[in-house]
Amino acid sequence: MNVRCLPCVGLLITALISGLGLAQAKNEPSGTYAKHALDLWSQIAGGSTAIVIPSPDSQSQVLARYTESNGDGRVLLEVSGHVGLLNVDIGPGVGSEMLWAPDSKAFFVTTSDQGLNGSYRVIVVSKIGDQLTKEDISPLIYETFGHPVKCGWSEVPNVGGVAWLGPDHLLVAAEIVNHSNCDSFGTFQAYEIDTRQMKVLNRYDQLQAKHQFASFLGTELVNAPDECVHDPKSCYVSTNHPKNSDLTP
Repeated sequence: MNVRCLPCVGLLITALISGLGLAQAKNEPSGTYAKHALDLWSQIAGGSTAIVIPSPDSQSQVLARYTESNGDGRVLLEVSGHVGLLNVDIGPGVGSEMLWAPDSKAFFVTTSDQGLNGSYRVIVVSKIGDQLTKEDISPLIYETFGHPVKCGWSEVPNVGGVAWLGPDHLLVAAEIVNHSNCDSFGTFQAYEIDTRQMKVLNRYDQLQAKHQFASFLGTELVNAPDECVHDPKSCYVSTNHPKNSDLTP
């Protein structure tokens, strides 16, 4: 037996033991935040099928499966192959989407612990030295994005992975959650992150991001309302600005 196939056999055994079917992931790009990401959620949510997502070099793979116990649903990722071995529990996994790095040494998952509207966070799985690790980079984005507009109640942004710009360099978006709590809801800013140093390298406003990274943006970002950038007051939520009050956010 080819030694490189052993991880694949392990994944197959895991799936059979769990009583799951095993299928190759459908690779049509369909990401909400990342145009080229694979939509995990639509393929595994509430179902009996586990899917395998191979890396670009075909030397590694992720098995993604949905499990439920006492009404508590979880999405589990089992990583194996050349990149290393790691089990990653991403929580409820609502709306989850995944994108391998072109060099097959890392991938990210965007996922919501609540509903399809959010809030979303980003988990990066990469190899540091000889060890495969996972890191939720969302707190870094929360701190950087802050609270730029007025809201009915305090709320962190949706954080979505957009694209790999190079080894360890990830483009992410911070979106004001798209519901009528905060002014300019549905708008976003983008950040280039060094995932190894957990450092923000560059920031792009919505118009810059749409111009420079148009080919990478998923539907949620493509449809972000530009009129809110040109004229922020046109996108105020009325309850955040009672009559005769100061209309500054």
